[in-house]
Amino acid sequence: WRPVPAGDAIAGGLQALTAESVHGRNYCRQVQCLYELAKELGCSFSDISAHDPERLLRMILSSPQPDRCRRAEAFISAQGLKPEDVAALVAEEVLRELLAPSEAFLQLAKLCPDRTLVGMKLLDKIALVPPGELACTTELLILAHNCFSLTCHMEGITRVLQAARLLTEEHLAPSEEYGLVVRLLTGIGRYNEMTYIFDLLHDKHHFEVLMRKKLDPSGTLKTALLDYIKRCRPGDSEKHNMIALCFSMCREIGENHEAAAHVQLKLIESQPWEECLQNVPALKKLLMKALTLFIDAAESYSKDFCVRQSLRCSRLTKLITLQLHFLNTGQSTKLINLSRKSLLECVMALPRFYQAAIVAEAYDFVPDWAEVLCQHVILKGDFNYLAEYKQRGLSKQHPGSEAALRNLKKLLTYCDDIYIYYKLAYDNQFYDVVNMLLKDAQTGCCLNDLLAN
Repeated sequence: WRPVPAGDAIAGGLQALTAESVHGRNYCRQVQCLYELAKELGCSFSDISAHDPERLLRMILSSPQPDRCRRAEAFISAQGLKPEDVAALVAEEVLRELLAPSEAFLQLAKLCPDRTLVGMKLLDKIALVPPGELACTTELLILAHNCFSLTCHMEGITRVLQAARLLTEEHLAPSEEYGLVVRLLTGIGRYNEMTYIFDLLHDKHHFEVLMRKKLDPSGTLKTALLDYIKRCRPGDSEKHNMIALCFSMCREIGENHEAAAHVQLKLIESQPWEECLQNVPALKKLLMKALTLFIDAAESYSKDFCVRQSLRCSRLTKLITLQLHFLNTGQSTKLINLSRKSLLECVMALPRFYQAAIVAEAYDFVPDWAEVLCQHVILKGDFNYLAEYKQRGLSKQHPGSEAALRNLKKLLTYCDDIYIYYKLAYDNQFYDVVNMLLKDAQTGCCLNDLLAN
C-alpha cells in the first residue's frame, strides 16, 4: 500500500501481519487499505469499513492526493472489484474532472483583482504552447474570453475572436480537428461573430455535430443555428427542419411548413385564375402540396401550444379543401388568394352557408350576416341557408352593454307604431316600458285589443 511512517504502530503491525499471512493475506491487505484510507480522510476505521467498496473507490478518486491513482489501484486489487464497476466509476470521475476546470479557473482568476490583466496574460501564453497542442491553445482562448467577458473588455474580446479565426483557418480546419472547432465555437459562445465556423462545418458536411443537445444547455446555440440557416441558407428547408426537430422546436417547424405552404399559394397567384383553370391537374397538385404543409404546420404548432397559429392553419386547410372540392365538381369559383375588396362578393355568391363561413374564417373576415341572409333568405327564399346559419349558433342574441341598452331604449321612443314599439320593447326585455305602455290611458286599450286578437 505505502511505506509505514515512523511511529505508526498499528500500520506497522498490519503490514507485518499481511507479510506473514498465507491464506488470509488478501483479507489483511483489505484491512490495511481501509486503515490507511481512514487516516487520510480523518475518519474512524469503523465508519470507513461500513461503506461499500464502490463508494470508497469514489472517495479515493475524488481525493486531491497526488498518489491517488496508485492508492486506487491497490484498493481495486485488494477488494477484487469487478471491471464493470471500476469502469463506471472511472468514467464518472473523468467527466467530473472535465467539467471542473472552468470552475477551478474562475476561482483562480478571482485571485487577481484585474481579470482583464489575467486574460491578456493568457493570450501571451499562447505563444509558448508547442505547435501540435491545438487543444491547449483552444482552451487558453476560451479562458481568456471568459476573463474579458467578466469585465466587458471589448478590445480583449476582439483579440480573442481574431485569434480564434486565425487558429481555425490555419490550424484546426487543415488538420480536420472539427471537435476542437466545435469546442472553440461553443466555449466562446459568440455565434453571430463566428458564422465562419458554421460555414466551415456546413461545407465539410460536419454541420450535424452542432446538433448534439449536450452542447447547448442554455438554448442559445439552437437559436443561432436557425438564424444562420434563415439568413445564409434560406433555401435549405431540410436543414432548418432537421435543426428544429433535433431541439424539439415545434413552433419553428410550424413556421417553416406554413411559409412553404404560402409559397405554393404564391405560385398559383402568380398566374391569372383563368390560366390556372386551363391546367387543373397542375393546379390541384399545388393545392395538395399547400394543404399537406398547412396540416403539418397546424400539428406542429399545436405540439408547442401555439393555439392561435394552429387555428389559422386549420382554417386555411378548410379553405383549400373547399377549393379542391369545387375543382373536382367542375366549379371555377376562386376561393384562394382573394383580396379584401372581393371577399364580400365571394361570400354573397356562395350557395351554402358553411362555404361562406369557411371563406370568412380563413380570411379573418366578418361580413354583415344580416345583409347576406337578406340576399339568400328574403330575396331568394333559401331557408336551408337560414337553417345552416342557425345551426352554427350565430343567431344567438348576446346581451349588450348598459350604454347600448340605454340608447336602444331611447331609440324605441321614436317609433310611431305602438304595436312595434311594444313588441321590440318586449323582445329586448324592457319590461318597464312594456308596463308603461299597457297602463297608459292612450295606448293601453289599443294594445289590449291587438293582443287579444
